[in-house]
Amino acid sequence: MHIRKQTVSISAGLLALATMTHPALAQTVFPTGTTIYDPAEAYSSYILISDHSAVGNHPSARVRAEGEESSPGDVRLIDMNGNVVHSWEVVPYFNKRSRLLPSGNLVYVGPNKTIYEYDWDGNVVWTHEGIGSVNDLRVLPNNNRLLIAHEPIPEEFQRQVKDVEIAPWWGPRYRGSEETQLGADLYEVNLEGEVVWEWHAHNHLDLNLFSPATPEGDWLHVNSVAPLPENKWYDAGDERFRPGNILLNARNINTVYIIDKETKEIVWEGTHNYKGGMAHAHEAEMIEKGLPGAGNIILFDNGLFTRHRAHTGQTFIVELDPITQEIVWIYETEGYANIKFFSKTMGTQKRLPNGNTYIAEDNTGRLFQVKPDGEIVWEYVNRGGTTRPSVIPYDFTPQLRALPRPEELTVTPPNNLEWHITPDIHRERGEP
Repeated sequence: MHIRKQTVSISAGLLALATMTHPALAQTVFPTGTTIYDPAEAYSSYILISDHSAVGNHPSARVRAEGEESSPGDVRLIDMNGNVVHSWEVVPYFNKRSRLLPSGNLVYVGPNKTIYEYDWDGNVVWTHEGIGSVNDLRVLPNNNRLLIAHEPIPEEFQRQVKDVEIAPWWGPRYRGSEETQLGADLYEVNLEGEVVWEWHAHNHLDLNLFSPATPEGDWLHVNSVAPLPENKWYDAGDERFRPGNILLNARNINTVYIIDKETKEIVWEGTHNYKGGMAHAHEAEMIEKGLPGAGNIILFDNGLFTRHRAHTGQTFIVELDPITQEIVWIYETEGYANIKFFSKTMGTQKRLPNGNTYIAEDNTGRLFQVKPDGEIVWEYVNRGGTTRPSVIPYDFTPQLRALPRPEELTVTPPNNLEWHITPDIHRERGEP
């Protein structure tokens, strides 16, 4: 097992003091945009990005209120230097989960249980109503859409849920008699809006396996589904890893599952035990053929509700061999009880063609790319957080292929130990 270390980032946060009249704020002064970029070492691409909230952390800014109108209504493509290449005005929603298609269309999870598809020019060309697809959305090779819903489990299954006495600091949980448990429901819909395949967790998973730290009724909180790509395991005869089977991440019970698409049965499950084990992970995916680590499963282990203090306040990127379930690579920050890399919720990662790994620390809006040895070769800080932004190759769509390749300009950050803000009077006098 290789343990990778992170250098201190220019955007690492300091906790600001809070008062009764002001909300608790993170670091209030920090650079935004591209803060590190080594074009020779980074895998350069576009990034599909959207804001999770309307404002940053400065105390004079209006703090995002609850509600769908509180987040800017755009999804953007930026280059590695932070320049906006293209954007879509979408129906405003705080959880802007979107996927760019090779055609140049954008499929987007909107409010009111509505999925939108926009063309390159921002026109709505398709909608689907009735399934909100919380947390993830996948477009399948046949152009159908795989959606996630969290619906109350049927009453006959709710009656199987037991009330329990648990650890003293949590107290009892009346999961059966006083809580309405939400399940995990997968739906594949075609372009005519018809549900052509569905799967319901309450038919397959233990209803009484739960985390006492999670909100009432939030049994699994499935936050990502990823169809398996072609892979060496299936090529060698392991039917569990048939391409098209679905890798499902059950955040609240710290387990990843593979669903056989044909039988709907669970055929594989996995987790890890490093520093107490998985702690509310996101975005489990199998690395595609042709990429370093192909066939392994990589995920964003947030570090929420950890079982060991060495994991508390730290996010890990974990790459697992699905056969042995051993960790073959991990990205974590250096030092005991540090918070240099931490996203309490959300987050994503992607193995890149040159062997680097792209990481999105969504809660802070910090996106970065690391080499296999952990060196950061690109970093971008977005105001107000992000919602699982994705890597888009330069030639991914016809519209992008028609554009000139963007300029790739080196960005070297100042030394954090020596960089200071000049007092106002000194700036007025032109003094250092």
